[in-house]
Amino acid sequence: MLKRIQGRQIIGMRGRVGIVSTRIMGFLLACSTAASAQTPWLTISGAPENPAVNTVQVDPVPVDRAEGLRTMRVRVSRSAQRTSWDGVSYRSYESSVLFDCRENTARYLFISFYTQPGWKGEPHQGVDYSKGPPRWMEFREVEPNPTARILHAACAAGNAPR
Repeated sequence: MLKRIQGRQIIGMRGRVGIVSTRIMGFLLACSTAASAQTPWLTISGAPENPAVNTVQVDPVPVDRAEGLRTMRVRVSRSAQRTSWDGVSYRSYESSVLFDCRENTARYLFISFYTQPGWKGEPHQGVDYSKGPPRWMEFREVEPNPTARILHAACAAGNAPR
C-alpha cells in the first residue's frame, strides 16, 4: 500500500514501500528506534511521563555527520491530537532531522507518526520528506519554542573536540 498526498510519498507501516531511498530511511529510523532503548533521550521541553503536555526530546548521538551537516533523531509528543502538513493525524512522532549548520536550518527527512502520546504502540504511518520542498523543523504552539536551541546545540556539538 503506497499513497501519495500532495506529491509526498506516504508509507503505510504494513504496506510495501515503493522506492529504495524510502526503504532505507524507514530501515534506518527503525534501527535507530530499536537502539534508542539503550540511548537516553534528552528532554528539551515538557515531561515525557505526562501526556497532557507538549514534550520535545533529542537523541544526543548523531546518526550521521558530514562537513557542516548533522543527522539526528528528534521526537515530539503533543498534548492533544494534531494533523501534519500532509493531513496525517497523530499524537506523537519520531523523526530523522538534517541540521545544516552552514545555513542554520533543520529539515525533517523522515517522520514516523503515532496515534498515542509518548510514542506508544506501533507507528501508524511514515512520511519521507528527504526529497522535494523542505519541511522545516518547527514546534508550533510549543512555548518556549525550542527550535533555535536545538539547532544551536546540534551544530555546536559537532564542533567540540573528540
